[in-house]
Amino acid sequence: MKYCSKCKKVHINTEIQNCPACKRKLIENPNGFSPVNIITANGFELERIKSALTDSEIPFSVKEQRYDTGLQILNSAPPENCAFFVPLSHYDKAVETLIGIGALSEEAVEEIDKADKEYLEKAREQEKKDELPEEKARLIRIFSFLGFIAVLVGFSFLVDYLLSFITPLLGWSS
Repeated sequence: MKYCSKCKKVHINTEIQNCPACKRKLIENPNGFSPVNIITANGFELERIKSALTDSEIPFSVKEQRYDTGLQILNSAPPENCAFFVPLSHYDKAVETLIGIGALSEEAVEEIDKADKEYLEKAREQEKKDELPEEKARLIRIFSFLGFIAVLVGFSFLVDYLLSFITPLLGWSS
């Protein structure tokens, strides 16, 4: 399995060295968190794919294509062309989901061989190991919030302290 860091596409054919679209050198064995552009959609299809990926618990992000005019903002219409990105570790599950709902055809996707499936499974396992347990994540959020409040209070006291020296110099009365 190879990956193009510019196009964000996966290439199953291991014989090619450069991306067919952009001619950039392909990366072998990319990181499991690498974003993969899996499909481009618009309108109803866009919402259908979002629902399917969400129901399958596959993380994804949607990015509007650059060449869109932005006129849909004026009309309050959905974006014309949006690219869906999934982490490489979830690529095979996302492809199966999209084939299942008819958004992708089996002919349009290269067959993932056994070695690549094992690679993706290892990437998912590593992702689970790297993920913080919910209790630790909650504690980090609480301490981050308390630290932010402490910084605000400290800044307030610092400003008050500095103003106590500056106001007499400027002749202001307190």
